[in-house]
Amino acid sequence: MNPLSLIPVSEDELEDLRELSIQTFTAAFGPQNDPADFQNYLQNAFSREQLTEELHQAGTTFYFLREAAPTVANNTDTGATEPSAATLGYLKLNTDAAQSEPLGEEGMEVERIYVRDGHQGKGLGQWMIERSGEMAKKAGKSFLWLGVWQENTRAVAFYQRMGFVIFGEHPYYIGSDRQMDWLMRLDL
Repeated sequence: MNPLSLIPVSEDELEDLRELSIQTFTAAFGPQNDPADFQNYLQNAFSREQLTEELHQAGTTFYFLREAAPTVANNTDTGATEPSAATLGYLKLNTDAAQSEPLGEEGMEVERIYVRDGHQGKGLGQWMIERSGEMAKKAGKSFLWLGVWQENTRAVAFYQRMGFVIFGEHPYYIGSDRQMDWLMRLDL
């Protein structure tokens, strides 16, 4: 695998963020939800207006997970250029008042962490969690936390392997469907 990086998402990349958000959320949760509720959720949660508001929220940063493309020499005869980096997933981190639960200044929330289909099972989620921990420490935070759907046993097990522990729960709505998330914490 080529080198990975987390690149902050800029407002001019809003459409890329929107497309990736819808694609990854649908792949992860579409089949388990009522189609009407799910479509309503997608239209609201990933609308241009909503994502623009989130991009500008103090304490929130979105990152694209990018894999550097292999180095290719420019071919002046054919006009071919070096390929661009591939976007494999994304991450949304919240601090302070931007956190979805009021857990104080010591925590950093991993609100969203998604990897594209076809790239899961390659350690990319672990890599993003590790980088999130590094960013949290650098920002003076003492723990990472996140919410994960209680029915997503594979994700819960993944976070437990990473050292997260369940410390609470909160509701999460997909349309009118009230679901429950475990709140999980990793002390740094």
